[in-house]
Amino acid sequence: MAFMTGDETAGRLIGVAKRFIPSPGRWIAARFLDITTNSLERIMGRGGPLTPPLRIRLHVGPFLDPELYRLSAEQNVEALRELCDLRRDSRILDIGCGCGRVASALTRYMSSTGSYDGFDVAKEAVEWCQRHISARFPNFRFRCTPVFSQRYSPRGSRGSSEIAFPYEDNRFDLVFAASVFTHIPPDGLANYIAETRRVLRPGGTSLATFCLLTDSSLPFVEAGLSAPPLRHKYGDFWVRDLDDPASFIAYPERFIREIYWNCGLTVVDPIRIGSWAAGSPEPAEVLQPFGFNQDIVIAMKVQ
Repeated sequence: MAFMTGDETAGRLIGVAKRFIPSPGRWIAARFLDITTNSLERIMGRGGPLTPPLRIRLHVGPFLDPELYRLSAEQNVEALRELCDLRRDSRILDIGCGCGRVASALTRYMSSTGSYDGFDVAKEAVEWCQRHISARFPNFRFRCTPVFSQRYSPRGSRGSSEIAFPYEDNRFDLVFAASVFTHIPPDGLANYIAETRRVLRPGGTSLATFCLLTDSSLPFVEAGLSAPPLRHKYGDFWVRDLDDPASFIAYPERFIREIYWNCGLTVVDPIRIGSWAAGSPEPAEVLQPFGFNQDIVIAMKVQ
């Protein structure tokens, strides 16, 4: 028998409410829910000005617990510092910034001479970031991009293979994408990695997470032991839902390496292996997770 986690249960209840509450009343219901959950979290000493409402957190990830939300972001920043030479004055681009999880942690690290730019397809999440993060930290900027996503942006007008990042060439020292490329189909993935190279300065670094299919991880995927379970083979890939392959997709490691090479980015070995595929590899072989359960790929723009 399968049981849902607390995050899944809360997310399911919010989804049910969206289906049954008439459209004109959803704004009122959302505001009431936000006020209620924000008040409860503050009473419990777990809320904060840069922690978004529960409803928005669950829309972008499994963050029922606000402490986990903040801790995972702090660990991600530690990864950027140790693996990508993040400095206080770095220029950072966050692909799929969501509701500012990593951005909120970076506000405690970045200096006023550094800069952060983030973009996402989830309009409400981006607007929350603009009101609550950019208003306090002007060097933190957020944009909404019109890329179609069946879950996050069903009215998006552009495909992931068509979009150009809204930034000039060679602008950033570091480009970061956490649990984003697991939601982009193959043609869109090649475009996103090519755009990553375009906006990176020479010598710049990218960090992205994937669920990589290898000789070690594939048996666990086939046995339904991955998190999330990937039930369907989709060409050389494995997906959660054949009707919406981009809801979650795992790629062969060799395929990812080829895309990076073809796009002119050099993968920096070793790839850090996450715990998304249960039992793969042995716990002693897993390098520091840095708050990720997916595999971490570091790459550089050599020239």
